[in-house]
Amino acid sequence: MKKTSFSIAALVSSTLLLSAGPALALENGEPAPANAESGSVAALKMGKIGNFGDCTGTLVADQWVLTARHCLESVNNEGTQARIGGKVYDADSWALSPVSDAGLLHLTEKVTDATPAKVSRNIPAPGQTGTLYGWSSSSSMARSGQLPMTKMVVNELLGGGPSGGTPDEAAPGEATPGEAIPGGAMTSMEMQPDAVMPGTAMPNAAKPDAAKPDAVKPDDSKTESIPAGTESIPADGSMMPLIQSAILDAHSVSGAGMQGGDSGGPFFVDGELAGLATAQTANGDPDLPSPSAAITTLAGTADWIDGVTSGRDTKSVLTAANTPAPPKTIQTSADHMWSYLAIACVGLVIAAAWSRVRNGRK
Repeated sequence: MKKTSFSIAALVSSTLLLSAGPALALENGEPAPANAESGSVAALKMGKIGNFGDCTGTLVADQWVLTARHCLESVNNEGTQARIGGKVYDADSWALSPVSDAGLLHLTEKVTDATPAKVSRNIPAPGQTGTLYGWSSSSSMARSGQLPMTKMVVNELLGGGPSGGTPDEAAPGEATPGEAIPGGAMTSMEMQPDAVMPGTAMPNAAKPDAAKPDAVKPDDSKTESIPAGTESIPADGSMMPLIQSAILDAHSVSGAGMQGGDSGGPFFVDGELAGLATAQTANGDPDLPSPSAAITTLAGTADWIDGVTSGRDTKSVLTAANTPAPPKTIQTSADHMWSYLAIACVGLVIAAAWSRVRNGRK
């Protein structure tokens, strides 16, 4: 089984951590038509100093927007806003899924001019095609008021795949379910099959849905649903959520490239919200376009989403008062300049001494 290299810097804008330029969205994407799907897609401004297009989200209830968990962990969410249908909404609280790279933003007022997306409880199978959407302030298409989109075909079922069976049998030449990969905002790394992040555990996977041969449903006996009132586990940089949701490796049909700012972007299959963008997978640089992406499926998170948005699960909801501090800015060599200079000098001395020894032997 081959190794798969993933950049799980995860499409989230580098401006969130490094105060760099605004994020880029779907490179060479198509303009989305006006319909219920596109109308539910939100452009997100993360924190007080963010820009619309830092991340992407989807309206899943009249006052709740679903996005990537790592987007909500990257900054202090005070001042976070969602733009839906040209109107801007303030966010006053949020929730982090304990089982996947999914998070929810609560808006201060109801959205009345857009239809919330229906969260799918099916896992798309290899070969199925869906639509991925992504907003961005730096996208010329987005600046003109058009939402970029691209058709994506599911290539592989990665983490959290079915153990009691597999999705539809892949045709010759097509990829089959394979490697495991959790979601989250991490640096580039190679993941071996069944690998998990520090502080996580890969649970048993789901069985296929016999009623729908081209999709897979989680097995209730193997995958724990999140009951009402279950408290989310806030991430502190060292603890990642338990990964219970399958991850898809999806490829753009047209070759459109995913970049920072597409994190949390919705992946619709058959009119339902089947997943969200977690990572680009074609290269190790999150600032370069990638025609493939890791999509976190929502079948294993649907119960938690319903619990929070219905008001039954109040313990998962966080505010500025009880949210863990966001990760500190990544250290650079400038933080330890004198230490590195000393090490360099020692290295030069050793190199010079070794050169003299070699010359003396000649």
